[in-house]
Amino acid sequence: MQVLETASNRGTHAAQAVSESSFLIIDEQPLVRESMHGILERVQPGARTTLAINQAQLERALGEDQNLRMVFTDLHLGNLHGLALLGWIRERRPDLPVVVFTGDDDAGLALRAISAGAVGFIPKTYYQDMIGEAIRQIFAGHTYLPRRLLAQPAHSVYERFGVRPALSPRPGELNLTERQMEVLGLILDGMPNKLICRRLDLAEGTVKVHVSNVLRALGVRNRTQAVIAAARMGLRLPRVERATGADGH
Repeated sequence: MQVLETASNRGTHAAQAVSESSFLIIDEQPLVRESMHGILERVQPGARTTLAINQAQLERALGEDQNLRMVFTDLHLGNLHGLALLGWIRERRPDLPVVVFTGDDDAGLALRAISAGAVGFIPKTYYQDMIGEAIRQIFAGHTYLPRRLLAQPAHSVYERFGVRPALSPRPGELNLTERQMEVLGLILDGMPNKLICRRLDLAEGTVKVHVSNVLRALGVRNRTQAVIAAARMGLRLPRVERATGADGH
């Protein structure tokens, strides 16, 4: 009986990518695991994924695969639930970055997961493009938190992400155009530039300019910091449901 279910790219570059692009996906639902494997292959061509559906398989994967680059885990596996599962993984492989990928969309849980050492918190309800963008941000060294899960955590949590209270302006002091506020709202919803282009019917170059202006107005350097800063300011931005024109203003 096969103990570990492994899905791997059969292309010519797969073997070369194993040592640098090996990922562990922990989830009891086969469709979720297959979907995540597909997303990882698009983000990191040649990605090799090991799939663990119970604690025995998880323990074997952590012990045998020393080339793992990252773990993506739900917060429910057998008798392990919530942050206990995260702690169990980190206790055995403290060197391994862990991303929580779960349907438990609770703001407090997300922040506690980050405080417990997770490098990202991605909701399963995201579109695949949004999940892919979140993974790209994590690969780039950022900690990923979605806007809609954030409440009002303590200043120490913000400072951990490089956003100091003194640097965060009030909403009325941002001096952003209506279009830039729409872009900010979509950034905070976790949308990558390509999806923002489609939603607002704007050219990619125009969106990049708007994103740069938004980050500058918030006094931050990346999207993760923008999410934290906006949450601290208590921003409540209207959702953009459809394209609103291509004037770029």
